[in-house]
Amino acid sequence: MKRAVPVGVLGSVLLALGATGVGALPPSGWGLLRGSPLALPLSVAGIVLLGGAWWALREAAASVVLRATVVWGLPLLLAPPLASRDAYAYVGQAALVVRGLDPYAVGPGALPGPLSAGVDEVWIDSPAPYGPLWLGLAGLVVRVTGSVVPSLVGMRLLAVVGLALLAWALLRLADVPGRALWLGVANPLVLVHLLSGAHNDALMIGLMAAGLAVAGRGGRWLVVGAALVTGGALVKVPAVAALAFLPLLAASTLPGRVRAAAVVGVSAVATAVLVTLASGLGWGWLGSLDAGRARLALFSPLTGLGVAVGRLDAVLAAGLVLAALVGLGLLLAADRLGPLRACGLLLLAVALLLPVVQPWYVLWGGVLLGACSSARVAAGLGAACLVLTLLVQPSGRSVVRPPLYGVPIALAAVAGSLVARRHRDVHVEVVPTPAPRSPS
Repeated sequence: MKRAVPVGVLGSVLLALGATGVGALPPSGWGLLRGSPLALPLSVAGIVLLGGAWWALREAAASVVLRATVVWGLPLLLAPPLASRDAYAYVGQAALVVRGLDPYAVGPGALPGPLSAGVDEVWIDSPAPYGPLWLGLAGLVVRVTGSVVPSLVGMRLLAVVGLALLAWALLRLADVPGRALWLGVANPLVLVHLLSGAHNDALMIGLMAAGLAVAGRGGRWLVVGAALVTGGALVKVPAVAALAFLPLLAASTLPGRVRAAAVVGVSAVATAVLVTLASGLGWGWLGSLDAGRARLALFSPLTGLGVAVGRLDAVLAAGLVLAALVGLGLLLAADRLGPLRACGLLLLAVALLLPVVQPWYVLWGGVLLGACSSARVAAGLGAACLVLTLLVQPSGRSVVRPPLYGVPIALAAVAGSLVARRHRDVHVEVVPTPAPRSPS
């Protein structure tokens, strides 16, 4: 374990170097190893070293895991984005906000130029599917920076804020803080996709987890918790599912939960209205939440099933119904499972049952489950995350290709199940000390 942190640093440095050749490179700049045959081997070696070092820390103390997260993440902050081009779409959408165009009506292609040059074809003409809080913050980043590379760094800094909030929340929510931080922030899936890839899921998850952490205090803290969770949903809408569990965290009796639900509802609506009005972007975000999605999503298990049976639309629609039923069932079972575990399971189910599934979506619920699960379950989740990390190339292209829809998630699930079955939780037996004998 002592060597894990420096080995992880070496892995992160190699991964950052490889990203300058085979990462999600901008049209110009950040291309030190662009076209070099060394770039891909460096990236592969880096992710293997980083993944091995991370796995060695699964029983480490919280302070060690936090220190590892910081030193592993620093090289990735300075390298080109890895495993996705979504950060370029954020910059292009934010440029629309800066220029006074409606990002919920047009895509970045409506503003040709350097700020939209790196946007993937899926997003170039698509309206933004994100909430007004995210677009307001992203617009501020582009307004301050003004060009592509500094704007990408700014998007990463928003991800850092989200991960800092998540770490703070996990320290308060977790049964075993070190284990929760290991899965929630030091995870290679987090470092590659949420930090290096700058995905706004980092800020969504951080706000949501912070809201859950403070809501249990009740009183005014329930209002703060509801506002934070709603803020997460105004970045990316899946966080809204956590609102249903806030009353269960704040009260244990039915009358108390009814009052808490009213407080949560009023606070959530007020937050949404105030943020939307302050952003000046209007309510178009309510109609663009499904924008830009590909009809065939490689990581979606339901897409794989729909393609196999020849009824894709019917299967995807059934998935949405099933997600709603799972949510209702988990809400009813929350007292038995615990509200935090039930919330994590719901978000994980939603992530896997949506028409579009991305590898980092499992983190929506996975980070919460890591805060309340045994070492065995955390190891299984960690193994699944590691497999998902390895199945995406530095450029963002999946290792598994069509028509094998849903296979990457299946491989991750199998790996997680096998590791969880082989892992044994450590139980410390407390042997009572015999009472001293009285002198005879």
